[in-house]
Amino acid sequence: MIDINYTNLLNLIQPYKISGRTDSTAFLHWFLVNIYRLERIEVDNIVCDGHGDKGIDGIYINDNEGLIDVFQSKIVQNESKTLGDTQLKEFLGSLQQLITEDSINGLIDSLGEPNTKNIIQLKNLLLESKEYLQSPDYKVRGIFVTNTNKDDNANNLLKTISGDDNILLEVWDKNLISEMYVDSDKAIRATSELAFDVFGWDYSKYNVDNFARVVIAAVKATDIVKMEGLDNQKIFDLNLRKSLGKTKVNKDIYHSIEEENEHKKFLLYHNGITIICGELNTEIQGKIIIKDYAVVNGCQSVSCLYSKRDIITDDLRILTRIIEIKSDSELITKITHNSNNQNGIKIRDFRSNTKTQVRLQREINEKYPDYFYQIKNGEKSPPDKMLIDNQLAGRILLVFDLEEPWAVQGIKKIFEDSHSKIFSRPEVTGGRIVSLFKLYQQIQQDLPKIEPQLFQGYQITRFLLLHLVSQVFKEDEIGKNFRAKPEDFLFHPSKEKKFFECLHTILGDLIIDLNGEFEDKGGENYDFKTIYKSPKQLKELTNEVLKSYKKVIQRGRVESFTELWRKNNE
Repeated sequence: MIDINYTNLLNLIQPYKISGRTDSTAFLHWFLVNIYRLERIEVDNIVCDGHGDKGIDGIYINDNEGLIDVFQSKIVQNESKTLGDTQLKEFLGSLQQLITEDSINGLIDSLGEPNTKNIIQLKNLLLESKEYLQSPDYKVRGIFVTNTNKDDNANNLLKTISGDDNILLEVWDKNLISEMYVDSDKAIRATSELAFDVFGWDYSKYNVDNFARVVIAAVKATDIVKMEGLDNQKIFDLNLRKSLGKTKVNKDIYHSIEEENEHKKFLLYHNGITIICGELNTEIQGKIIIKDYAVVNGCQSVSCLYSKRDIITDDLRILTRIIEIKSDSELITKITHNSNNQNGIKIRDFRSNTKTQVRLQREINEKYPDYFYQIKNGEKSPPDKMLIDNQLAGRILLVFDLEEPWAVQGIKKIFEDSHSKIFSRPEVTGGRIVSLFKLYQQIQQDLPKIEPQLFQGYQITRFLLLHLVSQVFKEDEIGKNFRAKPEDFLFHPSKEKKFFECLHTILGDLIIDLNGEFEDKGGENYDFKTIYKSPKQLKELTNEVLKSYKKVIQRGRVESFTELWRKNNE
């Protein structure tokens, strides 16, 4: 639970406060990043700063749900005050300005020639959103954000309009925000004090502009292996990756540790490690004392030392950089990133400590305890949990949500070029990832139906089937509901069973049509792998399969997903 009462809220929104931005607008920025799950750079583009914004604080085009989300935020200072229906009715009035083409144009015209920053921002937002506002495929949804709770009047109003599809309104009040918040900041873990014995050894001390204190010293490995959190690797939570097992580098380190006559030379071979801590004390002669610490670079080396702790001697020292900083997550992230930037770190590892990935991991851990969401190399899944690799999760989202199956072959696409587009969307929750992972697993059961058999073994075939299912759902009444919120279908045993029965039926029909396309294009001689890399050719293949599938539905030879679902649920 998070405390968003006024006093604490001011601290939470501080990183979002800039000159000219009200507290309510900063609160909306915080909400959109931490609850609605957008990246900060995108939030800056969809929120109007300041006053005089016609009751509209921000607009976001939610393509996945076919919604234009319009935001208004209000901060209440008095903790005993509640949200009634007055402000909600006023907000509904603001939303009415966005319903018809005439009202939209009237609102834009009413802004005239904007002469303040927030009005300029609002007019630009309206112009950018106009095409969607006028589209029959999108609906306007109001989202009212506040740090107080609804009262009976507000609840009654929401009940009154709940049956009207033309008036969509959600209220994110204190209780709902507190319930749905998942912490995404990684702070330094609390630990007890640890002393490094540097008696007789010189070391260097630096003060970096009052942001941090730094000590560089040759530290005994026998002291390093006493650090808390080595047994369960919690000490490496802030590192970009955890222990990767017996790599070539690790084997070389093991060799140096196992040869006692090499211990004095270890300083010559090794680049060193980086420790960040909350407290650093060098006042006691011959000792460096740290408290609340974590290793952010040198995970492999420290893991090797810990595994060989019974044979290391006091002669084995390792160059250690110790940085004392305040619990500033942005500075921690920068130190971690730059400490690892010259090593063989993959782009996925650099993304592992982002708010988005940390939030998803914690949410899945808390709400879906049968699954483990792996966000960095070396993380071990408990034996009783099903592992979901975030590389696979990214590929699934890329195919099912963003409809780019040809892009799954490049990991760079997932963690560099399109990380924000894939993961930082309000609908990308732990529930969505687990649900689509379960869908992907079920799809694999139908692979043996693929002919020729050669195509069954291609990894890309699995994603082609996922894409075909996504496209079928896109034009199906019940399928659309699944695309919008798959977790509504997959976490009730009887409902899930019926869903997958329907799924395998339509997969069987799709695969018949897909096999026909493969045969027409040359069977095993068909260069499917090359076709899969071409967006144009893959779209043509998909369209041909879907065209055949739609024909047999129209002729009544097979049932649509909605027909199957309703029959199974009679």
